[in-house]
Amino acid sequence: MLARVEWQATLFAENLSRLGLLRLQPAWPLNPLTVQIHRNHGFELVAIASAWLAWWKREVRFIYSAYDDSLSFNVLDDSADVHVVWVDLQHYGAAADAPEFADWLGERLHFLRNKTRQPILFAGLGMTKQTRTLVAERTAGLPGFRLADLHAMTEVLGPRMFDERKAAFTGTRLSETACLACARELACHWLPALLAPRIKAVVLDADHTLYEGVLAEDGLKVKLTPGHKLFQETLVQLRESGVFLAVVSHNEARDLQQLFESRPDFPLRWEHFSAAAVNWEAKSLGLRQVAETLRIGMDALLFVDDNVGELAHAVADIPSLTVLHAQADAFLTQRALAFYPALWTWGKSATDNLRTADLAAEDERARIQQQYTDPRDYLRSLHVRIGLGRARTADIPRLHELSQKTNQFNLNLSRFSEIEVADLAQGPASRVIALTLKDRLADSGMIGLAAGKLEGQTLVIVELAISCRALGRRLEDLMVSEAIRMMRTDLPAEHVVVAHRTGPRNTPARDWLARVSGQTLPPEGRVAIDALLCQSCCEKESITLEEITHG
Repeated sequence: MLARVEWQATLFAENLSRLGLLRLQPAWPLNPLTVQIHRNHGFELVAIASAWLAWWKREVRFIYSAYDDSLSFNVLDDSADVHVVWVDLQHYGAAADAPEFADWLGERLHFLRNKTRQPILFAGLGMTKQTRTLVAERTAGLPGFRLADLHAMTEVLGPRMFDERKAAFTGTRLSETACLACARELACHWLPALLAPRIKAVVLDADHTLYEGVLAEDGLKVKLTPGHKLFQETLVQLRESGVFLAVVSHNEARDLQQLFESRPDFPLRWEHFSAAAVNWEAKSLGLRQVAETLRIGMDALLFVDDNVGELAHAVADIPSLTVLHAQADAFLTQRALAFYPALWTWGKSATDNLRTADLAAEDERARIQQQYTDPRDYLRSLHVRIGLGRARTADIPRLHELSQKTNQFNLNLSRFSEIEVADLAQGPASRVIALTLKDRLADSGMIGLAAGKLEGQTLVIVELAISCRALGRRLEDLMVSEAIRMMRTDLPAEHVVVAHRTGPRNTPARDWLARVSGQTLPPEGRVAIDALLCQSCCEKESITLEEITHG
């Protein structure tokens, strides 16, 4: 961890240095990552992305195609974890602006999608907004495919984006500045967002992290420097994109809350924190408390602190924790946060906007529940509505996310890719049911999936995952039984079994399965749940069921 901290000044410098990046040698274990590059212009200078990928604990191997304007994709490497289509549209001249070009490019990308099961990233240099819009339309709903935005980088760099003089030697008209910027985008934003679950929460120290100064010494006059202001603004943007914010700080809780309430110049407000552990105990204890409050695993937290010793102690106690050092230069810290791998996402989703409001409603639900002895009365008081529907193409990214990120109520831990979810949703003998949930306090959005395959006369539930945000309302029995009922309308089966395996944090799901099946579960296998389909602990009249078929 200490060695990785030392890299931050080089990786997130305002002016990147290729020489400085080449000097970085990782002193920690790396996981292999193979990236196949399909190209019509040079990529080798962008391969310096390996430095940021090493910081993300990946040892990357790039496999290059020949320069190919036809995008024939005639050589695919089976070892590739991801395919990057690296194209300069200048090679196609004025034709690149025609709708027919977008048609051709869309066909080529669909062709590649049909030839590989791995994620695909398309990065088109010189793509106009109009062409980008057309290509996005042609590839809409293509599972495991993402369209990188180089146009935005071109607008930021302006004339520094290109260096036509070097093109004959480098194979690309990208300037050195642009190659380094593309490398950082690829390694910190595009690939992690394609390949890994997103970090769910950023947990922050306060003194010398969110502002300059120490609250206990400087009082309410701690300084908000321009760098700290930008850092706070970035945090607010992350919250708006669905990332939880929390604070773990050695201070008096009342004093810290008063600071935020008395400083209108702070972009970050006290109510932006979804959890807080402000006391004098070990910060590892505070981090565990935050994770419990947010109902997420420790590996889903990013802890930011200016004290390297605190970071080291936290990682020693919680090895799965990811950390970021808040340095004296707050602008550097802001850039490190903005480019932290697996924190960026491919645009906002409807569910991202619902998470913080849904968590805020939990305390009120708990208060209401104490007023009722009959769970049916409790559910009626909440006006609970469960939605069930066959998965649409537009649902696949969210269902993939649920499969990847859900831990507590995930029975088989299949961790499906988008392509695998799409195959199950569209297969002749398989189905995926999407589950939504809302009540009068909050709309939880899409919170679960059930995926099943027909094997003879038996329906095998190969994936059953429900977000922890939906737990605690005693609705699991009804959601699962109704999802299976919907599946069986298309896939008639005499029996239903659930595939399950033991994971590090899915005890709640296994306890539920043991109860509804009436069996003691082995570490993994299949178990019949026919009894669940005959009754439900929560009677249907207590809630409203909706079929979200979307036409």
